[in-house]
This record gives sequence, structure tokens and C-alpha cells, in this order.
Amino acid sequence: MIVPIDLLLLLFLILAAVGVVIVRDLLSAVIILGAYSFIMANVWLQLNSPDVAFTEAAVGAGTSTALMIAALTRFRRRDRYEKNSEKKISSAVGLTTILLLALIFSYAVSDAPAFGDPNSPPNRYISIFSVKATEEHIEKLNSGKVPEEIKEKIHSFGFNRNNNFQELDENYVVLPAEDGWDILVKTYELYYHDPIKLYFIKNSGEELEVYRYNWPVRVLERTKEETEILNAVTSGLADYRGYDTMYEETVIFTAAVCVILLIRRRGKL
Repeated sequence: MIVPIDLLLLLFLILAAVGVVIVRDLLSAVIILGAYSFIMANVWLQLNSPDVAFTEAAVGAGTSTALMIAALTRFRRRDRYEKNSEKKISSAVGLTTILLLALIFSYAVSDAPAFGDPNSPPNRYISIFSVKATEEHIEKLNSGKVPEEIKEKIHSFGFNRNNNFQELDENYVVLPAEDGWDILVKTYELYYHDPIKLYFIKNSGEELEVYRYNWPVRVLERTKEETEILNAVTSGLADYRGYDTMYEETVIFTAAVCVILLIRRRGKL
């Protein structure tokens, strides 16, 4: 986590929450809520939860914003007693939020990986840190051991038992891979007992770059073995993340019912 960025994101969240309460224009409030969800997605990413970040960006900043804008077609945008000066302020707040969000999106898109790239960070792994490549480090990795310096750094980055992550004690296997080594860790799961790929150490010459594999790697490589399902998307949603999917559908269904109750007309719905 990068503390200055975290503080900046949290400050924006607070300002957005206050702005939603202050503005009298419903469209401006919806746009600010969309910006809030987008910044919240960045917070989830900072907390090493890219799957939650993508869901927040897609559902919170995308779908929910579109649904609320659609609902506004059945409501009055502004308070009928709102003064002209207040209208100007709320419009200025909404316009500023739109421009800020457009700049953030433009910056993010410029660094986005190619669509469908199997080696992109969301689909494969994310970089955690790097250490200087020494002969001792390389010899240890070739002998099937993770250097203590790398173990300590992984622990310091929050991947430890205190945060419900598997630690690299004696329950791991080091396997040679292209340009580096894969670290497979025994997870002590109830049904799956084989070690799974959690880390990749890349030898870039002067440095050893340490990556953590993302969840899609396990789904793509082990879905047939662990779930007997051929389609990785189906196994991911209905098996690996079955409870998560069920409750997400419950939330969406509840939201849809609430929207219907809000915008329905007596005798017509």
C-alpha cells in the first residue's frame, strides 16, 4: 500500500459522500456516487483485492449508475423550491465531477492491458516487489528453497497468517519455470490437498521480481481436475465462488425490486 495515495483516495471518498448529501440536483448526486464507486474500486485494488475492484467498477460505477440515471427519467431532477444560485452550484459540482472522472478514466485506459491478454495482471499475476539477484539467491531457488529475504518481504507485504494467507514455511515447492521459478504452496483446504501456484519469481538479470498469481490462474489450470466442469467461467462463478455469486444475485434482485417499488405507477405495474 502507498500511504499518500491511500490518504488521497480516502479524502476523495469523504468529499464525495458529503457532496452527495449537499447537492440538490439528483443527476449530480448520481454522478458523484458513480465517481465514489470508481475511487472505491481503486481502494480495493490497493488492498490487494483486484476481483472486488473489478466488481465495484463494473457494478458500482457502471451498472448502478446507469440504472439510477434511468430511474431519474421518472423523477424531477431538482427540488421545485431550489433557488437559481443553488442550481448553478449543483451544476458546477456535477460538471467538475464529470471532468475529473473523465480524466481518471483517460489515465487508466492508457495503461490498460490488451483485451483478452492471458498474461495481463488481472488474468495472471501482479508484481509485489523485487530484490537484487545474488548468486546465493539463485542457488537456493535452484535447490528448491526460497531465500529468507524474499520470505520476509512477502510476510511484510501482508501475505501472512494474520491476514489469512498461507506462509512460506515448509509447506511449499519450488519448480523451474520459463524465466524463473514457480512457488507452489499447500493450502490445507478441505477438499483440495495439492499445492497450488501462489508466487512466481522472475529472474530479470540484475533483479529477482516477485509476483503473486491471481485466482484465474488456478481456475484455468485446475477447473477440470477440481470441479469436473469444462468451462472455466461456469466453474468460477458456480463452484469456486458459488456463495459469492448467490449473494451477489440476491443483492441485484433486491435492488431491482426496490427500483420497481420506487418508480411504479399505481395500477400500471
